[in-house]
This record gives sequence, structure tokens and C-alpha cells, in this order.
Amino acid sequence: MAAHDIPDTPDVREKMAQTQQEAVTALGLTPGRVEVWEDGYRAAGAADSTFEWWYFDCQFDDGSTLVVTFSNKPHTDPSGPLTPTVLIIRQLADGSRLHLEPTFPADEFAAATDRCDVRIGPNTVTGDLDHYVLHVEADGIVADVTIDREAPSWRPGAGVSYFDSARTHYLAWVVPVPYGRVSAVIGQGGTTSELTGSAYHDHNWGNHLMGSFLDHWYWGRAHVGEYTVVYVRMTTKGLMGFGELNIPTFYLAKGDTLITDDLLPLRLETSGDVPGPGHQTYPTRMVWSWSSDRGTITMTATEPKLIESLDMGVPRHGIARLLHASEHPMYYDFNADLELDIALDDLTDHVTGRTLYEKMMFR
Repeated sequence: MAAHDIPDTPDVREKMAQTQQEAVTALGLTPGRVEVWEDGYRAAGAADSTFEWWYFDCQFDDGSTLVVTFSNKPHTDPSGPLTPTVLIIRQLADGSRLHLEPTFPADEFAAATDRCDVRIGPNTVTGDLDHYVLHVEADGIVADVTIDREAPSWRPGAGVSYFDSARTHYLAWVVPVPYGRVSAVIGQGGTTSELTGSAYHDHNWGNHLMGSFLDHWYWGRAHVGEYTVVYVRMTTKGLMGFGELNIPTFYLAKGDTLITDDLLPLRLETSGDVPGPGHQTYPTRMVWSWSSDRGTITMTATEPKLIESLDMGVPRHGIARLLHASEHPMYYDFNADLELDIALDDLTDHVTGRTLYEKMMFR
């Protein structure tokens, strides 16, 4: 059965605004403004039932990339014990890759609640929305990274999506650095490189197995010309009795000015599916369209290059293994060409560049 887009109607907008305002109040947030404490340890008071991660990705001018994720535990086991992990993915311009995911004892994890200040073994990150400093070291790599934000920090509304009628199961998100400038010193393979480029940082936490309520999602970000874009579409497995829903999220800024984060007009059409690893497929063309009385915004992503694929299967036993035998949960990560067309009443532009995006499949 095809998933349904959320209708862009006055009634839907009113209900969504009310829900988000209630969440903003309940979470002690300031409407329309991200504060430093929001990048602190949000699961600290419920760490026994909540996963959390701080994600950073850097695209360097030499064509290489670095992805670092600090996690308190796997998102596949939110009720499990603290299992601090640092994911490190380094890809060089020639395509060679280093993928490390060291796990540390629980007592080697520490995180502040009033700001981003996370330590997992010798790996650390500190930041205040404007400026971040990371130190990463593992077998085969040592990196010192500095990120300076250049686009407004952002969260969509309250930054939380609830997936049950009681609003107890949730996935939350804030984007402290939609776009920043990065400088890094990376030691790898006996050589040391000094690099510059662009960076992105977001922060996620939740308290329920995501595959129990989500079928798949597309997430992406780009900085092209003067523009910073963050785009998402989550597709549920059936939400509160309404069947499968497409839940979009959208952010577009020019320099340090937000153009829109109105999510409801965002739509996605995919085509040209091809087989990928793990019995899944992915599209070779994605067209994201946004239309309102202000005008239209279109993003077209083509020529995706698969740079990462991970088997996200959860170990199952007994009858559960049989019931889920047909599932092949996978994570794909891509670089692709991007065309951004803006035709608004107060802004018209056409720019091209590259986008980093992912397809996460839970089925």
C-alpha cells in the first residue's frame, strides 16, 4: 500500500502547530531559537531507556570525507545498557576507506547536560553551537577537527516526532550546525594532512526501536552556492491508525538567513531504482519539490555514488527470527549531483553542487 503525504490544509496546519507548541512548552524550549543546552545530553535522566547520538560529517576540499558519531548505545537497543561507541568513517579521494566502530566501557562515557561536551574513551567533542572541537583517535587514525557554524542552528518546531497516541514513543532531533567551515589535522597511514572544507552536525535521541514504527527514511544535506539545505522524508509503518504516512522536514537558508523551514509543502518523487547491497534498492533520481503561495523550490539529485552500506539487522531468535525472516534492514549513504531551483516571489536562483544523503530501510 502506498504511503500518503500529509495534506497541506488549514486544519492540518492548526493541529500540527498546536501539537508542536505543546511539545515546545513541555520541553522548555524557546520557539524559533536553538539554545546551547539543547546540544547537551538529553537522555541523561532516562539513559536506561533512551539512545542518543551526536553526528558530524566533514567534506574536505581535497575530495576526502570524515564522519564521526558519538553514541551512548545502539539505536537498535534503546532499553539496553550504556554501550558507548564512536563510529569513524574516513574516505579518501581515491575511494579507499577506513571504517572503525570501537566500543568502550560504560565508565569511559561522560556527557554534560548544559552544552555539547562528550567524552568516550580518548575521543571528545565540545561545542557551543558556534564553535566545535573534536578529537578522535582509534586504530589507524588520529584527527583534530574544528568546526565554525555559518548557517543558523535549527530544529523543526519542537524537534520531536511522536509515534503513538499517548505520545510516549518518540524520535527527537536538533541541527546545531546545518553548515559550517571545518579545518582538520588528520594522521593516517603514517602521514599527516592539514585539511579544510565544509561540515554538518546534528543530534538525535529517542526511546523506542525505530524499526517498530518507521518503514524507511531519506535524509540529506547540502551546501551549494550561498544556500544550505536539509531535507528529510520519514515513511511510517502506520501511525496512530492513519496507515503509512510520509512525514517531511525541510530547511533552506541563504547565508545566515533562513528562507523557509515550512515542511508541509515538501514532496518527493523517486525513479530509476537499481539493486543495492542486502536485497534492497535505491533510486538514481530524486526530485524534491516545494510549492506554496510564495512560489516553488525544486531540488533534483542524480548520479548517486554509494559510499557506505551497512546491514542494520537486529539479532533475533526463535519465533521472532521466523516472523522477521523476510526483512533486510539496510543503511545506504550517497554523494550525488544536486540542482537547486528557487522561484519565490522575493528570490530567484539556480545553483548546482553536491549533496550527501542517506536511505535508511527498516523492513
